[in-house]
Amino acid sequence: MTVNLSDEERTLRDRTRAFGEEHVKPVAMDHVESGEWPWEVYRKAADEGLIGLPFEEEYGGQDASLVEQCLVAQEFCRADSSVGIALHGSMTGCHAMSALGTHEQKERWLEPVTRGEMTTAIGLTEPDSGSALAETTTTAEKDGDEYVINGQKDWIANGVSGDWVATLCRTDPNPEKPHRGLSLIVVPTDADGYEAEEREKLGLDAAEHARMTYDDVRVPQENLLGEEEGKGFYHALDWLEHGRVDIAAAHLGMAEGAFDRALARAKDREQGGQRIGDYQGMRWKLADMRKQIEVANSQVYRAARAIDESEAGGEVEESLIEQASIAKLYATEIACDVAEEAVQIFGGAGYGTDEVVEHFYRDVKAGTIYEGTSEIQRNTIGKVLFDEL
Repeated sequence: MTVNLSDEERTLRDRTRAFGEEHVKPVAMDHVESGEWPWEVYRKAADEGLIGLPFEEEYGGQDASLVEQCLVAQEFCRADSSVGIALHGSMTGCHAMSALGTHEQKERWLEPVTRGEMTTAIGLTEPDSGSALAETTTTAEKDGDEYVINGQKDWIANGVSGDWVATLCRTDPNPEKPHRGLSLIVVPTDADGYEAEEREKLGLDAAEHARMTYDDVRVPQENLLGEEEGKGFYHALDWLEHGRVDIAAAHLGMAEGAFDRALARAKDREQGGQRIGDYQGMRWKLADMRKQIEVANSQVYRAARAIDESEAGGEVEESLIEQASIAKLYATEIACDVAEEAVQIFGGAGYGTDEVVEHFYRDVKAGTIYEGTSEIQRNTIGKVLFDEL
């Protein structure tokens, strides 16, 4: 760890790592092979106080810092890339709920998640609009004291198994500008007219992603998140830096998990009368992997610390959105590099689906796409450099 941690942060990291060793690693391949969402592991994590850390204590959270959230995400995914992302993504809708929800909404929708009784989703991406949230076409029209929602969302984590979705909808069909007129509305997944189909995909076999259809789904107007309509685009942006750094930490953990297994292989596997790790070429591979992980570690926690300090009222000289984009861009891309090299170190065994590094290799790619593609991160950094943000 290249970043100084407090005693409390170190304890949380070690506790999460121990949880991963005891409860994630032994069952991870079972979930990867079956594709079943890891409910039992999730409930155990909640019992250990590792779910819902950033939310208010009143609703079962721990008011955790972003650094603490990142430590947990990193260790979950170090234990296993697929199960780790499932655990990490179990509360995606809760960030909006925590920031915008009323007391009644939080009691109903947030608190059960921290107890491991519910999971959630946030419905932003659509079939024809990924990073371009302003092009959202899902509509929510008022009818009496209800919203009637129609549209589709795509590639949404927990869209099938989640209990509710914080759904970005167009509540104003004719806004002055496209990014205005959007609102976040809570949709229970058992509502009439809501259908979700799990997507087949490259990796993350234990972590579900879905295409959802809203066909005249009716929810009460009290399910609106925030005090007024039309702020959904801005609400989504409010936690953008958090989400990108959090994802960066998860993929840093994936890189570490792949590296751990590759290093163990290099120490144990013998070829030509010696350990493969005794060959200079192999050591150079491992050295480069370690270098990338250490640099990513520094950037992820630099960004997380800066965001925490800013929210605590401290002065931060650097651009938070730039630091978050650098962290997300670098950590997700080096995770792909490290996982690929891990497969190479395992040789033919690493190409088999019965070896853990094989699914790590497939799993890491998603990080360069969701929460803003690598291209979007480069655009963001470029805009900061040219004073356009």
